[in-house]
Amino acid sequence: MSIIAEEFTGEERKILEPYFTNVDRPIYAFTGRVPEEVVAVLFSKYSRSADSLRRNFLKLVKDPDSGFQEILDSLGSGGDIGFAAALANARDFFQRILIGFGDDSVGELGMAHVACEDVSNIATKRLESARLTSPLEKSTRYVVYDKAKFLREPRLMQSEFADGYIKVNELLLNTYEGQIEPMKKFVKKHWPIGEFDLFGKKITDVTDERELTRAKKAYEAAVKAKALDVLRYYMPASTLTNVGITANGRGFEYLITKLMSDELEEVRSIGKLMHEELSKVIPSLVKRSAPSEYYTETMKGMQNLAAVTFENEAHKKSGTVTLVDYDKSAEEKVVAAALYSFSTLPMKLIRKKVRKMTSEERLKVIDAYIGKRSNRREKPMRAAETAYYTFDILSDYGAYRDLQRHRMLTQIAQPLTVVNGYDTPPELAEAGFEEKFHECMKAAADFYNKVYPKFPNEAQYVVPFAYRIRCLFVLNLREAFHLIELRSMPQGHASYRRIAQDMFEQIRKVHPVFAHYMRYVFLDRRDSLGRLRGELETQKQLAKLGGREINV
Repeated sequence: MSIIAEEFTGEERKILEPYFTNVDRPIYAFTGRVPEEVVAVLFSKYSRSADSLRRNFLKLVKDPDSGFQEILDSLGSGGDIGFAAALANARDFFQRILIGFGDDSVGELGMAHVACEDVSNIATKRLESARLTSPLEKSTRYVVYDKAKFLREPRLMQSEFADGYIKVNELLLNTYEGQIEPMKKFVKKHWPIGEFDLFGKKITDVTDERELTRAKKAYEAAVKAKALDVLRYYMPASTLTNVGITANGRGFEYLITKLMSDELEEVRSIGKLMHEELSKVIPSLVKRSAPSEYYTETMKGMQNLAAVTFENEAHKKSGTVTLVDYDKSAEEKVVAAALYSFSTLPMKLIRKKVRKMTSEERLKVIDAYIGKRSNRREKPMRAAETAYYTFDILSDYGAYRDLQRHRMLTQIAQPLTVVNGYDTPPELAEAGFEEKFHECMKAAADFYNKVYPKFPNEAQYVVPFAYRIRCLFVLNLREAFHLIELRSMPQGHASYRRIAQDMFEQIRKVHPVFAHYMRYVFLDRRDSLGRLRGELETQKQLAKLGGREINV
């Protein structure tokens, strides 16, 4: 790469060096010391300025109206109060610049990070539904949840159902906590450590003490994960959890607007608080966030319309995974799109040519395009996005929570309810807890049915993770590769593994050629300590770092 370095004076280099990874190459990064609003302003100037970003940075420093020098001075002094004041003084200047560009895309140039703590497992699904955000949630597999931490839903707590609400939530979470140690004992008995190959040999053959210690730690972690995977079926949707979200200003603007327009008081409150906190760090990028009358009125209107439309429809059972629709011309589309980027011909002509191909000729193109993948992380290229599938999925709420985090697809979920019944993990029955489990599920359903006529939205909070929720997934072939190969892996939760495997079987029936190339799908449905391999790898990596254990 031939590089013509931009020249800066010694004084300019001294100003730039603390804030950029280099001052003499055309590819460079911010060091992290520059506020996100400033980053947005500087990047936005690319569309209207012939100067480089570093040159525009220097112009801001030298412009007395920008207040930018005050910001840099406060960063250098390390004073949070001085920095906040300097940034506040400069915001009118930044706002004038951003308004001048008048483009929503400017909002994508500044990032922020928000912690949402003690939010319910109903609210998390709203928080994680935005495509332009990156959320990470407290795990039900690695963390034991506090039995006392569930949402005291405001409307229910002010109603005649308050005592019953507390009672059902306490029943579910007390039972969850009380069965953790017995379930761990059951797991150890059912999957004894001596049955596993640890570091390439049976545990009984391990002689090195350090290796034995690492193996036992991995086994204990896998046992705990398995026990919590089973017991999460008890957890009510009211259970409080934590979510961290990273997003750009535009992503947060959309998310906050949706949260503020939600039918649930908790979710609206989260939206308001999020707006208040982000207004302290990227106010110029979230200032347009506000409740949307369109969202609010549309949701109310559609609820009423659906109730009337399906008033006399009986609720019927269906399969867990139903392929509702799929692309009948998928092979033709994918082959044509695969050839398109290596041609100069129009798509209409390419499609006509592909239509005349024999099956063998099409297969040759498909094999050349997706046949050389060496691991699941090597995704098929974008031509695979031209074919689609529509799945109607009925899964327990716990599995839905995991699958819902996928971004490159369209998801439309129904409300959480008890009408679809619930799943019973076989381990609960084998461990002798089946009767208690059914008792808890019945108590939750009885209370839900009592509350629903008056509080249909708030009734969702008492529904345990075991109950099934229905969701529509519309995804392209490329995303199908990613989702199915990832979610069928042995270390995944048994529930969503079955869903991924069922999706694969449905695709194989209609598009066997594409299914053939999903080479990293795990179809073995036998249950085991799926996390053991991952925990062993963790112990290996810790050993390489000197054996020091880090609590996470």
